[in-house]
Amino acid sequence: MKRTISLLIILTLYGTVLAGSVINSKHNLSVSGTGDIKATSETRVCIFCHSSHNTSSEGPLWNHETTTGNFKTYNRSTMNSTAEQPNGATKLCLSCHDGTIAVGAIKGVAQPIKMNNVGPSGEIPTSSKSFVGMDLSGTHPVSVKYEQSTALADNHLRWPPQDPEKIVGTDADGYVQCTACHDPHDDSKSDKYPFWNKTTFDAVCISCHSY
Repeated sequence: MKRTISLLIILTLYGTVLAGSVINSKHNLSVSGTGDIKATSETRVCIFCHSSHNTSSEGPLWNHETTTGNFKTYNRSTMNSTAEQPNGATKLCLSCHDGTIAVGAIKGVAQPIKMNNVGPSGEIPTSSKSFVGMDLSGTHPVSVKYEQSTALADNHLRWPPQDPEKIVGTDADGYVQCTACHDPHDDSKSDKYPFWNKTTFDAVCISCHSY
């Protein structure tokens, strides 16, 4: 009886861990992935973004080829800051989502990993919901510096960002990146918004915006 209860506890905890894991998300691009875009035979999960050796310095143990394109950035006359060309985590995200680089284009291999449901060059197709493209002018600004002077110049911005859980906010260099709103490793927090950092849309926004 005790063994049965212990086993149930272990399985429950294991299921909880997997629920917040990249393994059960569309960012699992291995053959076991849950999304339409996934490898034809590659079984390793983390290899598409990370490797323990011979990585680039553009991100933590980063293993994917990174984008070099010139993006159309967000620009409004009401902004007190300027969205730069993608840097930091945003540049890493766009390595797949800009649709110019093969999803399976990882470092240290002669040919990209073969994938299902991709474009002719192995890229995310324009028909996919995960395609972002090179035009970032219609999205929330990313790779934009968020400083005290910037925030205080607008009465609808908070300084500093207020998130008790310390999930939403700028990166270590003070930039708003894709990861301010999205968690690339966990798609279990919201039923509606992909890889959203919190349960609801508003819960993320009010960390930086005051209405």
